[in-house]
Amino acid sequence: MDLQEPALPKRRTPHRVAIVAGVLAVIGAAIALLRTPEPVDSGPRPVPPPQTTVKEFAADGIVLPAPGNPPAQPASLSVIPGPQRLLIAWGPDRTGKPEPERAAGYEIRWGRDGTIDNVRLLAQPVAQLDALENGTSYQIEVRTIDSFGRRSLPAIISATPKAPENEPAWSFFDRFSSRVVPEPQRWRLSGTSDCGRATRGEGSDGKRMVISGQCGTEPLVLRPRAPFKLDENPVDGEVGRVVVETDHPGQAGELMIDLVPGPADLVGGPSARSAEDPTLPPGTIRVGVTGEATSGAEIRAAPGMTRSGVTADLSPMAPAEIGVTVRWEVVVRTDGVRLVRDGKVVAANDAVVGWREATVLVGFIGGPSGLRAAVDLIGFLGAPTAVPVLVVPPVLDTGRSVVEAGSGLVTPSGGARVQGATGGQLRVTLVPTNRAPTEDQFTVEVGGREFPARPAVAGQVPARGVRYPIVADVPADALVLRGDGKTLPIRVRGPVRRGEGAARVVSTSMELNAPPGAVSAVSGSGTDVPLALTRLALARPSARFLDAAGQVIGQDSPVPRGRLVLEVTADGPGGQRLGGELAGLAGIEVRLDDQRIAGIPTVADGPGTAGVWRLAVDTTGMSAGQHMIEIKAIGVDPRAAFAVAYAPFRV
Repeated sequence: MDLQEPALPKRRTPHRVAIVAGVLAVIGAAIALLRTPEPVDSGPRPVPPPQTTVKEFAADGIVLPAPGNPPAQPASLSVIPGPQRLLIAWGPDRTGKPEPERAAGYEIRWGRDGTIDNVRLLAQPVAQLDALENGTSYQIEVRTIDSFGRRSLPAIISATPKAPENEPAWSFFDRFSSRVVPEPQRWRLSGTSDCGRATRGEGSDGKRMVISGQCGTEPLVLRPRAPFKLDENPVDGEVGRVVVETDHPGQAGELMIDLVPGPADLVGGPSARSAEDPTLPPGTIRVGVTGEATSGAEIRAAPGMTRSGVTADLSPMAPAEIGVTVRWEVVVRTDGVRLVRDGKVVAANDAVVGWREATVLVGFIGGPSGLRAAVDLIGFLGAPTAVPVLVVPPVLDTGRSVVEAGSGLVTPSGGARVQGATGGQLRVTLVPTNRAPTEDQFTVEVGGREFPARPAVAGQVPARGVRYPIVADVPADALVLRGDGKTLPIRVRGPVRRGEGAARVVSTSMELNAPPGAVSAVSGSGTDVPLALTRLALARPSARFLDAAGQVIGQDSPVPRGRLVLEVTADGPGGQRLGGELAGLAGIEVRLDDQRIAGIPTVADGPGTAGVWRLAVDTTGMSAGQHMIEIKAIGVDPRAAFAVAYAPFRV
């Protein structure tokens, strides 16, 4: 017998209940708002800490890679001791032995007196340890790291840094070991804006100079105040050389060494790379070095220089190593100019210089993440030279625009004068912005008076977009300070068209003349530190797709239904080149169309560095059309920002 349920009141559907409940919630919130006093603003909500761990995870249809055998340890370590540094290497370029099997990166540890208290992660089989003590033995351990963070047994060695031996007969040199770095008596730093600085380094850079900045593609230029002078009597054809020891451009950017026959701070401009550079002042030699292996070094000369026709046998240019000091030597000869890298000639130009004295400009251009270059030494070999006595210059206020010639004078006169100077030379760098003016159209106004300006290098003609250095001699009675007693106002005068100057002022400096018998003034506190830049960067992720046979699927080709192989790569050298130091890798997370499908931790024995992982992905149930893979590299250090890459594909 069928039993019927008794008639019950009609029930609301769940959907209607949800709507009503939602309405009630809104009404309840309104009543509470009417009854509750307005809360006091307690400030911004705390930001959650960044993610620093990755848990193993595989969604349905995803097969994660499994670790294989542990990595092999480095076969052997080679050591090159240097002043306050040690260069440790274990790769084929320096030892002739292959890198260890399953190596995704390395961990180096070091210390002294039986204590290993320093650690660094690396993507390359070479490391330079700096800020060490000469004559002290250091113990070093190097371990291989695989893609999952597993460590090998250590390769162990001891070594001792040592002071330089058999120093050449320098005519000028600086190892930047004084309290104030760089010493104002010896150096000037110039740039097109206030975007960088030269200071004593910190931490592992603590015993050398660091050039740091965020200047884009514009250079920061370090100028020795001593002129570079050539020997009258050549030795095997050589009449002088300029030596620079630096780790730049190991990360990115460019190192430039200019030899300019005149009192300039900045020269050159945009031009095609060639043996002859029309943007250089007459007689100028420019050496350019980048981190590229194929075209990493070249020597350019100004047009019109005498050519000897003599060639040189060149050694192949090895790729730049991150954080490793290189000794660059610009050798001036009677038959041209050579560039020597760590004892090997890597570039040459047959342009013959016609001058006996030049200004040396050492320029540093940064990469995408900014500029940070460590400098160990700059020196000259050649005829004797001397640093002029320093009279500390005042702060210069030149403005960025050229004032129209013939307009009223705007700088003060009759006020307090700069003390301790018998006059001075004003150096100004202009960049013509429209139709180039002639070289005799510029003057400078100082102390309410006008003085003629001339090209810093005789014969240079202004050209649009090219740095054009000019100089003007200023007598002592015109060096009139502003009311603050610190600032010297200066104006550059020249042609102005339609309210716009014919050139921009991009840099200025003043070399003051000291009276007879004067000694250099002390300037600077030595308290400046390098500009803060990101020093930790994760390996840079990327991805590509393979079919079941392991063949790469092109970007424009649809992926087949069934099994798809997703190959994820974390590029260690790319990360280390970006930040100078490699951050520890906690793991990789993979998302498909914003849904997490995989997590691969890389901290088996400690933080990972980089690696390659292959995941099997089942595409059977995917909808036809476009899809997106997101790869996220996550670090163990909250200071290291995560790195993300995207890989679209079509089913």
